Amino acid sequence: MRFRQLIGLTVVTGLGGCAMLGNDQTALYGAMNDQDVQLAATTMQATLEAAPDGVTRRWQNETTGHNGAITPTRTYQSAGGYYCRDYVEEITMKDQQARFEHTACRVDDERWAWI
Repeated sequence: MRFRQLIGLTVVTGLGGCAMLGNDQTALYGAMNDQDVQLAATTMQATLEAAPDGVTRRWQNETTGHNGAITPTRTYQSAGGYYCRDYVEEITMKDQQARFEHTACRVDDERWAWI
């Protein structure tokens, strides 16, 4: 359920792509609690909207100790006219740590969706 909430917060169909997650991503995202998901999604949205390439923004769940970071690495306009950003996501949960590379595009005012 938490995995679907994370995807639901960030993925919108119709951009010509979908999130392609590996097993390690699915397992890690599935272990996140609702507060982790909300913190990660909020940080992703705010970072992609306002942070320059190369600037990292972090989140931390004080209750669980889980934390993460989002770093935009490239900003561009897609052939379909969407503003898109490549970014690195890092997540640390107890003894698990992972680093993922994603792309998101801006679908309306201040809302970014994974593709």
